[in-house]
Amino acid sequence: MAVSKEFFDQIKQFRKQCTINDDKRDEGLPHDIPEVKRIDNLHYGPDSKWNALDIYLPNNVQPPYPTIVYIHGGGCCYGTKDTFQYYGMGLAKYGFAVTNASYHLAPENGGFPAELNEVDQYIHWLDDHADEYHLDRNNFFITGDSAGGQLAEQYAAILSEPAYAKLYPYKPLNLKFRAAAFNCAATFVLTPAMSGPESIGRANFTPEAVKKYHKQLATESYIDKNFLPTYLLTANKDIVHDYQMMLYGLMLGRGVEVICKSYGTDKNPRYHGFFTDQKDHDLAKKANDGEMAFFKDHIVK
Repeated sequence: MAVSKEFFDQIKQFRKQCTINDDKRDEGLPHDIPEVKRIDNLHYGPDSKWNALDIYLPNNVQPPYPTIVYIHGGGCCYGTKDTFQYYGMGLAKYGFAVTNASYHLAPENGGFPAELNEVDQYIHWLDDHADEYHLDRNNFFITGDSAGGQLAEQYAAILSEPAYAKLYPYKPLNLKFRAAAFNCAATFVLTPAMSGPESIGRANFTPEAVKKYHKQLATESYIDKNFLPTYLLTANKDIVHDYQMMLYGLMLGRGVEVICKSYGTDKNPRYHGFFTDQKDHDLAKKANDGEMAFFKDHIVK
């Protein structure tokens, strides 16, 4: 997709600031921790950089491992698996295998549905290699943050809503997904805040894509009582706080098993993506404790 120089300069500045923030968040964290075994730089597709994934295996449980498929955020145009490696290892400490992948970013990738197509490749690779890495096919979970939360929402809808799945050419999986979590998720992508002329998301959800894939992007209209049990996480200063609350109300009204938690106060605020901070032993830890307890409650023995 061709974008204006002005907009691409805006994207470059967004990427620069995100890199500064995330590097500060993770400064001093160790590459390896005793609770987790890392398997780095596997490849689910032909591009050695953008089709790479890591698997983090817990050392405190016996295989096969219940498995969390994590999809990173970044406004559709920022981040790789390495940006969120410490967060992924932190989740593995709860007793889950955690998978963490890169994917080609907008606008260089041409926009929607390129990222979702690579999420599907990523998950099918896990299906093909689950036995090799001792992943429990009967207990898979899906989560993502920000734009990754939106991708996770779409893929959860594909997994649980046949009418929505028919909109995509994706093949069935030999994996059983038990629950989902959408963290500070950038949902309702047809709204101006997510795909309008002032949104960074328009790098992915271009006017052409919105017109061509309108049904696919109206994900929330397909959600019903058959949707995966869902955990929603947000914060008092989260830029998408109100969207999480809208999704919570929609899911409650349609009979979905759903929990929504918001963290932070005026005196002790938390912001978009706060839960990825491995140095926040207060509210980020409480948030992750609650989400992982929700997943554990949905493991089928």
